[in-house]
Order: sequence, then C-alpha cells, then structure tokens
Amino acid sequence: MIVPTRSHTDQRIVQLAAAVEAGDDTALETFWKTVAADGAPLMEPMPDDESKTLVTFLWRDPGDTRNVLVLFYSAPTQNGFDEILMERLPGTDLWFKTYVLPSDLRTTYLLSVNDSLEPYGTYAEVLARIPGYRPDPLNPREVTILDDLVVSVLELPQAPKQPWNIARRGVPKGRNHMHLLDSEILGTQHHLTVHTPPGYDPESAEEYPLFVLFDGWAYFNFAATPTVLDNLLYAKRIPPFVLVMHSNTDQAVRARELTCHEPFADFLARELIPFLRENYRVTDDPAQTYVGGSCFGGLAAAYVAYKLPGIFGNVISQSGSFWWPERETPETEMEWLTRQFAQSPKLPIRFSMEVGSLEAAIVEFDQLATNRKLRDVLLEKGYEVDYSEYSGGHDMITWRGTLVNRLLALAARKG
Repeated sequence: MIVPTRSHTDQRIVQLAAAVEAGDDTALETFWKTVAADGAPLMEPMPDDESKTLVTFLWRDPGDTRNVLVLFYSAPTQNGFDEILMERLPGTDLWFKTYVLPSDLRTTYLLSVNDSLEPYGTYAEVLARIPGYRPDPLNPREVTILDDLVVSVLELPQAPKQPWNIARRGVPKGRNHMHLLDSEILGTQHHLTVHTPPGYDPESAEEYPLFVLFDGWAYFNFAATPTVLDNLLYAKRIPPFVLVMHSNTDQAVRARELTCHEPFADFLARELIPFLRENYRVTDDPAQTYVGGSCFGGLAAAYVAYKLPGIFGNVISQSGSFWWPERETPETEMEWLTRQFAQSPKLPIRFSMEVGSLEAAIVEFDQLATNRKLRDVLLEKGYEVDYSEYSGGHDMITWRGTLVNRLLALAARKG
C-alpha cells in the first residue's frame, strides 16, 4: 500500500525550507545541483523501522506548473487526488510529495503535470490518459514498456535481487527460432519465438517439457526469459524446457484473444500445439506442459488450462486479470473464470500465482482481491496452489524476477 505522509519529511527538504526562510539565496540552487548529481526521488531510511523508507518525489517548476501528480503506473487511486498530489515549497520552484514505502518495493511510476484533476471513471479512461503522463525528468532510471511508453523506475534498498536475468560467463546458451503462424481459426497472425535449450536434440529419445508464455515480446525483450531458463538449467534447478513466447500482433487483438476467448483455446489445441509437436521434440504429457503469462496473459493461461486440461497441466500467473470481464452493463458479472472453477469438478492442473501489493487501487476493480479470491476457490476445490504477494505493482520490472519463483514452485528439479 502507498501511504503519503505529512508527519515525516526528508531532512534535505526540512533543511532547505529553513534556509530559504532564513534568506539564504544560494540554498535552492545548491539543492538542485545535488539532485542533478544524485538523481531523484530522495530516499531516507526510517530511523525507527528499517522495513520502511521515506521516499520524496520532486518536480522543478519551469514557471507554469499548476499541479503535479505522482502516478504509480499500476495503481491509479480510487480515493481522489490528495494522496498523489504534490505540494509546493513556498518561495521556491520545488514541488514534492513524500511517502512511507516498504523498503523492498520495486515498481514504476509516472508524473502528470497540470493534470485536469478529472476523477477517473473507468479503467478505460485511465488507459486513455496514460499517454499524457511523463517519466520523472530527475530520475535517470527509465524503462520502455508496451507501445513505447517510457516509465520511471523506483527500486528501494531491500528490493529482491534479480540475478537470473543476467547472462553469465560460461553458461551455455540455447537458440532462438522465430516463426509467424497464421491462424485459420482466428484469422490473425501470431509471432512465436521458440527457445530451445543448450544441447537440444531434435532426435532425442526423450521428449522435452514445454512452456508456453503469452505476451512473449515483453518476456523476450524485457524479461530476458531465455537467459533465465539457460541460467536455471545450468544450475540444475529446472529441466531443459522448450520455451515458446507467443505474441499477438497488437493490443486490440491481445485484449480480445487473451480474455477467456474460446476460439483462442481452439487455436492452441488445433493449430499452435500441433505446429510445435511437428517441428520440435516436445512432450504431449500435460504434467510436463506449462502455460503462463502476466495480466491478461495470466488470465489466458488459467483459462486455456481450464478448457484444455489434457494439454496444459501447469499454470503460471503473474498478476492475472481475474476480475474479467470488466463491468460494461449491469448484467455483466465480473470474475467469470473464478466462478467456472468454483462450479466445475477439480481438474488435473497445478497453479503458481502472484500479485503485487500495490494492485488493490486500480479503478473499478481490485486486482489483489480477485487474485486472492481465485486462490481461495482453487484451494477449496483441492487444487495444488503456490501463491505469493510481492512488494510492487503491475510491472514487468518485477515479473521478470519473480517468474523464477513461479517456475521453480512447479518445475524445480528434486535433489
């Protein structure tokens, strides 16, 4: 949870305010020179609690600033703007906002300068306004996510390390194979990046386990998932997977095909899986076949396993959108897939799920609560469920590291 604070202020802000009030004409420029050298936001450990860090976001007024919002990318507020609205230090060009945050937090954020301050009505409205937001110009750490959106990165001192995403000297590398698959069932084209493990043998007597990941572009380009699997395999932590990173052609197609879309399940069963079995030495054992993804990809993974338990026996969901469908009419009930699992006999599927602690504040729905609800339903039905809540938001910057935990929960080699 993101908690703004007025009872605590970074000591550098306190000292600057005192200097300005005392008439020190050099204090403000000295402050900005320090920020330019060290970057922002400011971080200061809480003196009485090392599990919390005081984080202060900054904005330098070019002369026309009316307001500034701090927007954690995954968590537009349901509670008005007070908790995300910066305040101005009187007599200066400094705007700031201070929060008490968990010291293990890793997330992304944006700023909205001269915002309309119109309340968010729907999640679609949130998405429509995001292109008008900007990264923090005082923070040198940025990443580019879907649709070329640049966001600022916030990593606090105790954020978990992500060692498996980095290529290591001496670790054999697998090979990547690119395919375009035209679907007659869907009438759409599908981008596939197939990563075969080091030493892959197409004539092997033993079939390879299969791992299908949706939103493959992000997992390949940003999460370095092939490197993750190569490192884990070399460390003898997992078996030699054939990894298939599947990508839709655009966001509109993704939003349709990954949201409990029965023709998409048909495409997997009748087109994608046969293509993979024809071209790669992969298993047909559902116990050795994994499907995963994040956001809509996590929803899709759980859905296709529900529809195709004879193909997929293992589900990895990172912040799955289990609130779906979004409430468009009074008759539309949310959490559709959760109800299907609740009302159906137990299937031979194992789950590893996670969601971020910041994901409770999204307009119209609560990603945190809906993931907990699915977890509870699955456990009540007797499913094997590994479940985790991480300190962060709806961010690939976190998922790229925690994917390791989700995979090891289901596929770790014993002994």
